[in-house]
Amino acid sequence: MKKLSLLFCLVVLILLVSGCTGPGYQGWSGFAGRDGILYFGTIDGRVLAINAEARSQELPFPSENEWAFTVPTMGAQGAICGPACVPASTRASIYATPVVVGDLVCVCIYAGENGKLVAMDRLAPGYTEGVPLRSKGEWIYPTGVKSIGAIVGTPVLVEDTLYVGSSDGKLYAMDAAYGEKKWEFDTGGKVWTSPAVEDGVIYVSNYERKLFAVSSMGGSLLWEIELPASIASSPLVSEDAIFFGTFDNHFYAIDSSNGSEKWTFEGSNWFWSTPVVKDGVVYAGCLDQQIYALDVSTGDKLWQFATDAPIASAPVLSDNLLVVASESGVIYVLESDSGDLLRTVSIGSSVMAPLHVEENMVYVHAKNRCVYAVDVQSGDKVWEFPYSDIE
Repeated sequence: MKKLSLLFCLVVLILLVSGCTGPGYQGWSGFAGRDGILYFGTIDGRVLAINAEARSQELPFPSENEWAFTVPTMGAQGAICGPACVPASTRASIYATPVVVGDLVCVCIYAGENGKLVAMDRLAPGYTEGVPLRSKGEWIYPTGVKSIGAIVGTPVLVEDTLYVGSSDGKLYAMDAAYGEKKWEFDTGGKVWTSPAVEDGVIYVSNYERKLFAVSSMGGSLLWEIELPASIASSPLVSEDAIFFGTFDNHFYAIDSSNGSEKWTFEGSNWFWSTPVVKDGVVYAGCLDQQIYALDVSTGDKLWQFATDAPIASAPVLSDNLLVVASESGVIYVLESDSGDLLRTVSIGSSVMAPLHVEENMVYVHAKNRCVYAVDVQSGDKVWEFPYSDIE
C-alpha cells in the first residue's frame, strides 16, 4: 500500500508540476469535433471552441461559432494525496477531453480534490457567474457548493448516458441531456482513467490495481480482477478483449467476458497512452520511446518503431497511416501495416494530449498553449493557433 501511495503521488506530481503552474501550462485535453468546430479544455480552466476553417484562413478570433469560456473557481484547498505531495489549487483545471452531447459540450473539472461535470451550449455558452442557462439545456453536476472527486479521465458517451470516473473512487452514470445521476459504482480507489464501454458493460480501473466490469443496467458488478500494478492507460475494448498498460511496464489483453488474462507484453517503461486497434492489430505507445504493433490474438510483436522521446499522447489512425506524437513535439507518420516511416513533422513543443484526426488532418494540443493542424498526407503544418492571450 505504501508503494501504491508513492506511485500515486508521483503521478500527481507529474500532472501538477509539469503543467499546472507558471508559464509551462501543459496541453492535456484532446479535442471533440463537431460540424467543423474543435472543442478543448485548458489547464487554466478555460473551454475553447475554434473553427478549423477560420483558423486556416487566420481570421480574427472569435470567428463564426468560436468562443472561450472560463470555468469558475471551486472547491477548498488541501493536498490531494497527503503531506508528501504538492498542495492542490482550488482553481478549476481541465485535463479530460470534452464530449459533445447534441447541442451541448460537456467538460470535467479538476479543482484540488473536487470535481464537477459542466454541460454548456456548444454554439454559445449561456453561463452567467457559473450558473447554467436552463433555457439552453445547460446543466452542472453536482449543483451548488457540492462536488464529487476531481476528474481526470475523459467521459464516454453511449446513447443518452455519460460514464465518468472520479478521484472519489466512483464510476458515475449520468443522464447526458439533463445532468441527473442514474447510478454510481464505488471502486474503492481513485479513478484517473477513462472507462471503456462495449455491449452494455463498462470497464473501469482504479489505482488500487483493480479492473472492474460493471453492468450499464443499474451499475451492478459483473466481475473484478486485481493486477500486479495499477493501470496507467485508459483501457480500450475491442474484439472481446480489454487492452491497457500498467505501471510495471506491461501491456495486457484481458478477456472482456470474465477478466481472464489472454496475454501480456513487456516494454521497458510505462504504457501510459491509450492504445488503438484496427484489423487485428493493437498499437501501443510507451514511455520507452517505442510504438509497438501487437497481434490482438496472441500479443506477438509485429513491429516496433523508435521515436526520439517518450510517448504519452494517444496515437490515431488515418486510413492506413498511424500517427504518433512524441513528448518532444515530433509527429511521426507511419505505415500501419509495416511501421515504415513516411514523414515527420516537428511542432517544436511537447505533446501530452491525445491526437485528434478528421480525414487527413490531425490536430495537436501542445504544451506551449497552441493548437496545430497537420496534414498527414503531405506532412505540412497547415495552421497553428496560440490561445494563451484569448480571454
